[in-house]
Amino acid sequence: MSRLVPRRSALALFLLLCLALGGAAPAQAALARKNAVQIEDLYNPHPAEDDILLPMPGGLKMAFRLAAVPARGLLWDMPLRPGRDDIANPGRAYYDRRFSAALSAPFTLEDLPAAWRKAAPGDGGAYFFYLVAKYEVSGGQWRAVMDSRFSADDISADDARPKTRVSWYEAVEFTRRYTEWLLKNAPDALPRFVHDKRNVGFLRLPTETEWEYAARGGQNVGSQQLLQEDFFPFAESCTLNDYAVFRQGGAFVEQTARIGSRRPNPLGLYDTAGNAAEMCMDMFRFSIGGRLHGSAGGVVRKGGSYLSDAAAVMPGRREEVPFFLADGPASAQDLGFRPVLTGINTPGGDRPDALAAAWHAAGEQPSSPLPAARNPLEELDRLLALAPNEAVRSNLQQLRATLKENNIIVARQKQLEAESLLRTGVYMIETIRNYASRQKALENQRGNMAADAQKAQGDNRARLLEIIALADRGLEQFKVSLDKSLTFYISKVAETCALDDATFTDALGQLEKDFAGQDPFNENMRRNLTLFREHAARWRKSAPLSRPAVRTQLLERRFQ
Repeated sequence: MSRLVPRRSALALFLLLCLALGGAAPAQAALARKNAVQIEDLYNPHPAEDDILLPMPGGLKMAFRLAAVPARGLLWDMPLRPGRDDIANPGRAYYDRRFSAALSAPFTLEDLPAAWRKAAPGDGGAYFFYLVAKYEVSGGQWRAVMDSRFSADDISADDARPKTRVSWYEAVEFTRRYTEWLLKNAPDALPRFVHDKRNVGFLRLPTETEWEYAARGGQNVGSQQLLQEDFFPFAESCTLNDYAVFRQGGAFVEQTARIGSRRPNPLGLYDTAGNAAEMCMDMFRFSIGGRLHGSAGGVVRKGGSYLSDAAAVMPGRREEVPFFLADGPASAQDLGFRPVLTGINTPGGDRPDALAAAWHAAGEQPSSPLPAARNPLEELDRLLALAPNEAVRSNLQQLRATLKENNIIVARQKQLEAESLLRTGVYMIETIRNYASRQKALENQRGNMAADAQKAQGDNRARLLEIIALADRGLEQFKVSLDKSLTFYISKVAETCALDDATFTDALGQLEKDFAGQDPFNENMRRNLTLFREHAARWRKSAPLSRPAVRTQLLERRFQ
C-alpha cells in the first residue's frame, strides 16, 4: 500500500518541479497574462462600427475618426475660440486665453470613399472633413513604420503605450514615411478628390485648432459647448478621472497607460486628456487681446500628460516645446503625438471651378493684389496725381467716391453687428432670470405638494405623487435650459473680445440710447446693460469671472 503525499508537500513538490524545469510559478504566470498584449491592443483596443482603419506595415492598422466641420461653402469656415480662460491661474492668461480662430477642412463628402461616408453626420452635405487618429501613436505603430525589423510576433506591453521621447522632427518623419508606405502598398486606402488623379490625402501633425476641435468633441457636441471654459460634457456619474491619466492630489503616476485605457470623448477619441501630451504642427504664440501674438516660437503642446495636474489636461491649455535643446532636438518622456489625415486646399478635378464659383457668389471677383503699403483709397489718390488727362481723372474720382461709400457701408455693418452682439447679451440676462424665477416658483409649489402628499391618503395621495413627478421633470428641464442659456450668454461676453475699443464703446453708447426710456422695462434693460458691460470689460482685460460667479451676479438682484 503506497503512502499518500500530504497536500502541502505535494504543492511544494510541484513548485520545485516548476523551478527545476524553468516553468513559471502561478503568480508569475498570472502577472505575465496581465502584461500580455494582443496585436489589436497596439492600434484599436476599442473597435467601433464607424471607425476608419488604414493598413500599416507588419499587419498593424491605424484607426481614425471623421471630424466634420460645418460650413456653408468652400470659402466659408467655422469660427472657433481655442484656449482656456483659467480663472484660478490668471498669470497664465497670455499663454492660454481664448483667441479668435477659424476652422474648415479640404474634403467634401464626395471626396470620401463610400465606406467612410456612413460616419458623416446627417447627409454630410453641409460639412467639410478631415480625419483624426483615434489614439495616440503607440510604440508598436511607431516601430512598424520606423523599424524595418519590426515583427508582430515580437511585441510587448510597452508597444501598447503611446510612443514618447520623440522630437517634432521625428514625428513629422513618421507621417512622411507612413504616407509613402500607403502610397506604395495601399494607395486605395487614401481619399482622393473628385476627378483629380494626382492629389490624394496625406498624414501630418494637426494644427492647434484641428486638435482642439476634435479633442472637445467636434461635431458631436453643440457649438455653444465648444465655447465653454473647460471640457466636453461628462457621461452620467463620470469624472475627469474616467477620461484622463493624470496626477491627482499630488499622487505620482509612474508611466503612461496603454492607449485607450480611459473613456472616449464624444467624437470617439481616446487620451486627448492626459496620458501623453501631444505635439501640433503649429508654432507656439502668446494669446493676447483675443488674437495670437506675432512671435512664433517652439511647438504647441496640447492635452497634458500623466505628469500633469487636472488644470493642465484641459483641452484649451497651451504649452510650448522647443525644437532644440542644448544637446539636440527636444523630446520628453511624456510627449507623443497623433496624426490627422487631410489634403490640399487647391486640388484639380472639379475643385477649381467650384472655388471660382464660390468666389464669384461672394461678390468678389479675383484681381491682382494692391501694394501692401497702401490701402485702396491711398492707391487711388496716387493714381489721381498721375492721371494723364481730365477724362481719366474724372473716372478715378468717381471710383474713389464709390469705394469710400462702400467703406462707409462696411463700417456701418460692423457697428450694427456689434450692437446686435451686445443687445443679445442684454436680453439673455433677462432670459436667464426668467428661467430661474420660474424654476424657483416650481420648486416652492413642489415643496407644498410634497407636504400635502405626506398627509393625503388613497387617490388624492396618488394624484399628488403624479403631479410631483411631473414637477420633477419640469425642474430638470428648467435646469437644462438655464445651463444652456448661461453658456450662450458667456459666449456672447467672450465674443466682445474681438471688437476694437472704439467699436465696443460706440455700441454701448447706442444701446444706452435705445434703453433711455423711464418705464420699468427700459430701467431693467439698463441694469442688464451695466452688468453685461462689467462682464465684457473683465473678459477684455483677461480677467473673466468663473461660470458660478457669473450665474450668481446675474441672479442676485432677483433673489437677494
